[in-house]
Amino acid sequence: MALRQLVIVRPSLRGKQAPTSVQVRVDDQAAIGPWVTTLAARLGYPVVDTFGSPLTYRLRSISGDQRLPTTGRFVDAHFPSGSRFILEPEHPNTMAMRGRGRERKRANQIPITATRFSRRSLISVLAAFSFLGLGSGVTTAFAQRLLIQPPKATTPIAVRTFFSQHQQQVRTLTWSPDGRMVASGGNDGMAFVWDVDGTVLYKHQFPAHVRALAWSPDGAQLLAATATTVSFFNAQTGALLAENGAQHTASITSLGWAQGTIPLALSAGTDKTAIVWSAQSHQPLMIFRGHTSAIETLAVLATTVATASDGGVARVWSALSGQEIHGYYSQSQHPLRTAAFSLQGRLAIGGDDGVVFLWGDGRICQRQVPDVFGIHCLDGAIHLQGHTQPVRALAFSPDGTRLATSGDDKQLIIWSMQTLKPLLIQRQHDVPVALSWSPSGLLLAGALGQHVTLWHIQV
Repeated sequence: MALRQLVIVRPSLRGKQAPTSVQVRVDDQAAIGPWVTTLAARLGYPVVDTFGSPLTYRLRSISGDQRLPTTGRFVDAHFPSGSRFILEPEHPNTMAMRGRGRERKRANQIPITATRFSRRSLISVLAAFSFLGLGSGVTTAFAQRLLIQPPKATTPIAVRTFFSQHQQQVRTLTWSPDGRMVASGGNDGMAFVWDVDGTVLYKHQFPAHVRALAWSPDGAQLLAATATTVSFFNAQTGALLAENGAQHTASITSLGWAQGTIPLALSAGTDKTAIVWSAQSHQPLMIFRGHTSAIETLAVLATTVATASDGGVARVWSALSGQEIHGYYSQSQHPLRTAAFSLQGRLAIGGDDGVVFLWGDGRICQRQVPDVFGIHCLDGAIHLQGHTQPVRALAFSPDGTRLATSGDDKQLIIWSMQTLKPLLIQRQHDVPVALSWSPSGLLLAGALGQHVTLWHIQV
C-alpha cells in the first residue's frame, strides 16, 4: 500500500489568523472523488447547497491552478507527497452557507471561512483523521484529552465522535444505562462495545450479521441477535452467558428489555413471533403470536410492548401476560420499520410511506371495534411528514421533548414534541439506519454506512 501525504489548507476566519493546515495521508489506490467527498464532510464542510442539492468537492493546488480530477484513483494523479491543497466545491457559484448568527456567506467563498476553527472544529478534524485512518497515535491521544469534557455547543448539532471500526454496514446500536458506553453491531458480524471517545473496550465476532443489540436496564447484560440466535453477554466483561438459536425459526429483527420486578428480555422476528425471555435462566417464558406477517420492530415502555409488522399493523401487549392491552393500530398499508416509546407513553411508528405516526399515549385506546383481525383501535394518529422516503429509525430523547427520525432520504430530523414541528433538519452523507439518544439527552448516536457518529445536540 503506497501512501502519500497531502496538506489541506483551511483559510482563517476573516483574515485574522494565519491559515490553518491539516496533514492527511492517502492510499494511492483510493478513488479520488469518494475520498475527497468523505474528507470534506468529516472536516465540517457543507454537504448540500441552499437548495438541498449535493455538493461535490475537489482538490485545488494552493501553488497554482492544478485541480485533481474527481474521477480515477490517486495513483493516476501527478503531485509530490507533501503537496498543499484547498478543498473547494466543484461548482462554487451554486453554494451558500449559513454562518454564525444566520448570516449567509457568498457562494464563491471557501466554505471553511464560515466556521470558526474552534475547539469544536479541532475535535471534528481529529475525529475525522481517526475515521479516515489518517491520524497517528499522538493525534488520537490529543483528541481523547480534548474530549474529556463535552464541548460547549455553539451550533444546534456538532460531531462529537466518529467510530470507524466496522468493516461493513452498521445495523444497530444501543447505549449503556449510565451513558458511558455504546454497543454497535453490523453486517461484518462484529459487535463492539466502546466508550464515548471511540475506544474499544471489547468485541465479539459472530458468524452472521448482527441485526439487533439491547442493553438491559440494570446495565448488567447485553443482548445480541444474529440470524435466529439470541445471545446474552455480561455487559461489563463481555463474557457469553447463554445463547439460544432454537426458538426463532426465521431472522430476528429487533430486541428489547421490559422492566418489571426483574428484567425480561424480548426478541421479535420475521417468523411473526415475539418471545419473552428470563434474564436469570435465559430461557423463553412466553411467545406472542398476535401477528400474521413478519415483525420488523419492537418498542418497550416498562412492561408494555409495541410490535409492528411489514403488514402495516402494530400491536400493543403486556410482557408479563402476553395479552394485548388494546386493539391493534393500522394507519398504513405499507410495511412498518421502526417504533419508539417515550417515557410519557407517546408511541411513534414509521414505515415505508415516509410518515411518522404519533399517538399521545400508545397504552390507551379510546375507540375500538372487533373485525376479522381481532380488536381494532380506531384512535387516529398525528402524522409527522418530513421524510420523502421510508422512515428507518426513531428515537425519543430521555425527557420525551424531542423525537429524532431518519429515512432513506438521508435526512436526520429532530422534532419538537411540543409544537410537532422540526427543530432541525440535516442531510447526511448516508442513510442513518439506527438512532439512539444517550441517557443524558445531550448526545445522539447514529449508524451511517460503516460508521457510527455521536452528535452533540443543542436544540
